[in-house]
Amino acid sequence: MEQFKSNIDNKVLEDLKDKITNSRILDWGAGYNDNAGISFKKLSYILDYWKNHFCWKNEENNLNKYNQFFFKLDGIKTHFLHIKSTQENAQPLLLIHGWPGSIFEFFDLIPLLTNPEQNNLKDFQPFDLIIPSLPNVGFSFSPLQNPLGLQEISSHFINLMKALDYEKYFVQGGDLGSFIASIMATKVPEKIKGIHLNMLPLPRGLDKKPNNPEELLYYEKLKHFMKFETGYQQIQGTKPFTLAHALNASPVALCSYIAEKFYTWVDNDNDLFSKININIMLANISLYWFSGCIGASFWPYFLRHRSPDWPINKNTPINIPMGYSEFPKEIFLPPISLASQFYKNIVLWSSHDSGGHFAAMEKPRELAGDINKFVKDIL
Repeated sequence: MEQFKSNIDNKVLEDLKDKITNSRILDWGAGYNDNAGISFKKLSYILDYWKNHFCWKNEENNLNKYNQFFFKLDGIKTHFLHIKSTQENAQPLLLIHGWPGSIFEFFDLIPLLTNPEQNNLKDFQPFDLIIPSLPNVGFSFSPLQNPLGLQEISSHFINLMKALDYEKYFVQGGDLGSFIASIMATKVPEKIKGIHLNMLPLPRGLDKKPNNPEELLYYEKLKHFMKFETGYQQIQGTKPFTLAHALNASPVALCSYIAEKFYTWVDNDNDLFSKININIMLANISLYWFSGCIGASFWPYFLRHRSPDWPINKNTPINIPMGYSEFPKEIFLPPISLASQFYKNIVLWSSHDSGGHFAAMEKPRELAGDINKFVKDIL
């Protein structure tokens, strides 16, 4: 394992500010609204903050407080954090981010899991955390790296945990991380004590007949999502580098593309930064910019689009314990009657009154509480 510390050069930081200053953005007028994408007003506010108030070095220093390494195997160099608890009886937990996320989205969650007693969480299970950057994202990215899909990433993370000498461990994930965690559970069920998810990656076919009102509501919401909210999946799954060239050329374009997902997927009542930390969101976007990884981050979508099978299907049911945190503004909310067709051992189903797609950023204490309860129910 090779140790690592982030140190983005000041010239790169100044170049970012210059590019923001010299970019052109337009107000499209009265006919433009948030349903058409991020508004001129919202984007302008974020860009002004990014240029004049955001401090990458602060976020970088916070990152560098943690032990970081590179895991190298089969030409893939994966960046990861390895954070051990100071409390006794810690359980190993692999935390897997999704798209367009990164390791930064876990920063409010980390202390709650590694040192719960110091954060007024009594009788909580402590964890040793392993937090990788997806092989296509951030410091894991290499321009000439072979494309990796969800199956390959899951195998790579299995090998990472083996290299760290973890015989048995827990896995947690949302977004793409929920796919990867679920696939890992089918590949090495004897290694994984349980998986906790905050998104359920069920097949999205709309030809199913609902068996109850909950399923009917789910299919209605899924139909709306597929019609109005999957443009990003289509281009990332079909012509990803047509888009990637433009996003890599302009931090304004990159910010617009990623920030729109935060506005759309966070439970925010049109007040995003009362719900998440703008500095963490911009650290996340900055990581995509500095690394140039946005095109490679699309690979799982591109490869999944060409696969004949959905990654999670009834041919490979998941029999190990599964826990689920349901936040009401998640992209889609399958009922337990559908989830149980794929996850055969659901031991926790926790529904919350608020929260959305980026649970670790929006509701870290609630998410930590669910992970704690899930793990303690199994041990």
